[in-house]
Amino acid sequence: MNKILKRVLIFVGVTVGVLVLAYGGFYLKIRSEVSTFTPMETGSIVDDVFVVKDDFANLFLVRDKDSGKYIVIDCAIDQASVAEQMKILGIDPGDVSAVFLTHTDWDHVGALSLFDNAKLYLSKEEEPLINGKRSRILFLKNAIPRTDYTLLEDRQVVQIGGLKVEAFLVPGHTPGMTAYLINNRYLFTGDILSLKDSKMAPIPPFFDMDTAQAIESSKIIRQIPTAEYLFTAHWGYTDDYKTAVE
Repeated sequence: MNKILKRVLIFVGVTVGVLVLAYGGFYLKIRSEVSTFTPMETGSIVDDVFVVKDDFANLFLVRDKDSGKYIVIDCAIDQASVAEQMKILGIDPGDVSAVFLTHTDWDHVGALSLFDNAKLYLSKEEEPLINGKRSRILFLKNAIPRTDYTLLEDRQVVQIGGLKVEAFLVPGHTPGMTAYLINNRYLFTGDILSLKDSKMAPIPPFFDMDTAQAIESSKIIRQIPTAEYLFTAHWGYTDDYKTAVE
């Protein structure tokens, strides 16, 4: 009996040790990759486009000139931090009429509750990550604090006041990763790509659910002829889309 107990204890000890080492390695890998991110500081970017920096993620706001309201692209990490940064910009979260999520990873949905009165949009292909049907990594699932969202099809167009928003499904980072083209000029790409020396580049494969598919999806980003500006979630932006996608 003592031998059996001893073996069980050894097995449990080894299992716990392996899990601790795996978790530690995973955490260190994330820290290492995140250190390469280059998000923009909070401020006005161009025309009616604004950016909020929250740790290593950016949230974008686009102002509708007709109504004075805003739409938000992604919601960064921390609600309190985002609220404070929006005060710097002089923008009231209550003036946000719609939120568009490129995908539902935690660093893109953290401040979503700040915009409870805004309409919420995300890709139909992303929903399995938040309704429990599919895991993001192993047993880890994504989550958002709302169920009153509208699901978008690929190339679907939504009109929010004077802002035209077109959704481009670009899976790979997640199954429902979506880029948004606003008023045919401003392209918000989430995590489907990074910018290196103002040129399109892949994101670290460590973060992708399907890197091969992400690389294939990046071809879609290269074929949006009316785009002028390209905004990423963690690697800044460029005002020269054509050069970026060459």
